[in-house]
Amino acid sequence: MKKIITLMMMAVLAAPVMAQEVNPSDITEQSVTGLRHYKFGDNWFLQGFWGGNFSMSENSRHLKFTEQMNPSYGLAVGKWLSPSIGLRLKFDHMIQSSMANKEAIDAYPQIYGNGKYKFKMWTGTVDALLNLNNIVGAFRETTKFNVNMIMGVGFLRSFGFENKVKEWDDKVGKDPYFATYPIYKHPKNYMMGKVGLAGDLKLSEALDLGLEVTLNLTNDKYNGIKDDQLYDAFVNAQLGLTYHFKDHFGDHRFKNRSLNDADILNSLNDRINAARQDLANARPRTENRVENTYKQIEVLDMTVNFIIDKYNITDLQKKNIAAVAKYLEDNPGTNLIVTGYADVKTAYPAYNLKLSERRAKAVYNCLVKEFGVNPDRLKIDYKGDTVQPYDRKNEWNRVVVFVIEK
Repeated sequence: MKKIITLMMMAVLAAPVMAQEVNPSDITEQSVTGLRHYKFGDNWFLQGFWGGNFSMSENSRHLKFTEQMNPSYGLAVGKWLSPSIGLRLKFDHMIQSSMANKEAIDAYPQIYGNGKYKFKMWTGTVDALLNLNNIVGAFRETTKFNVNMIMGVGFLRSFGFENKVKEWDDKVGKDPYFATYPIYKHPKNYMMGKVGLAGDLKLSEALDLGLEVTLNLTNDKYNGIKDDQLYDAFVNAQLGLTYHFKDHFGDHRFKNRSLNDADILNSLNDRINAARQDLANARPRTENRVENTYKQIEVLDMTVNFIIDKYNITDLQKKNIAAVAKYLEDNPGTNLIVTGYADVKTAYPAYNLKLSERRAKAVYNCLVKEFGVNPDRLKIDYKGDTVQPYDRKNEWNRVVVFVIEK
């Protein structure tokens, strides 16, 4: 049980680390769109649940199926850190049925009767929510049905055992035979863990209807009876309504932001033009790996810029690559070294070196495969973050530069 709870705790604690900040510039290759930039107060939700729980503890197997089912009610509040990962705090109130040991019932039927009794529980857990739709595929605003995986850890408090449980102990007395079958009827707290699945149907922009089923594991003594097991289990199945609060944009859910607006395109073009001017003025000294010497290099005033931690090429940047292809066509005696860079403030040197190589190869492949440039006129080089062509802005160093080789 300790190992299971430890693993679940690690998963929950890892969830915030896995969640990445949503940035408007997280764009796909072919569409200049990305998620809006959200704040801490965005993407919160409130949930209410009603359903039933099914006991799987030791003596409950002697009960009828309908006797093992009892009502449960829940309330939860949480936040989606990204379209894929969320956290919530959930509380449930349940009634459960159990049964005294069969041997004791058979020996003293006049005392135990049918041996059945009920008790109550409160549970409180911190749950990690993983949206499987968005983990397996891309986030889509139009998705109507989502499947979420649930992993949680927390506590369980059992209390409210029926009065007849105490009467059984009083009547049986100190008979040593029954001392091995005590019922721990006093309120007590236990650690618990759970895993499960939930399906949510979108009813409106603000409201979801869901079905949630979890398997819950806790201490063997939670139902009052200790057996030779490490833990007991029960299943909780609930229908729920989820209300999504408005974010600072006035919406209830994650939305993509189009980057095709004129003002944003102008901003991107200004950044590219500034980068070109910076390159033209700076003429940075870098190591030329092709000749394995250090020398002053000459570069084109055209560059290909990239999003943080990306090496895919957007349609906007392909216009620059088209201009490079036209330059090679107009200058048949000139070859180019396609040189990739990464900014020094993101990741670490070994990772950035590989990222800059991927950026250079992506541009090389685009020139050859899409624009028909002779591969003999191109060479690939990459610097990682060991060289930073731009001092003005760190993010400008997420770039591919074209070094002229005459």
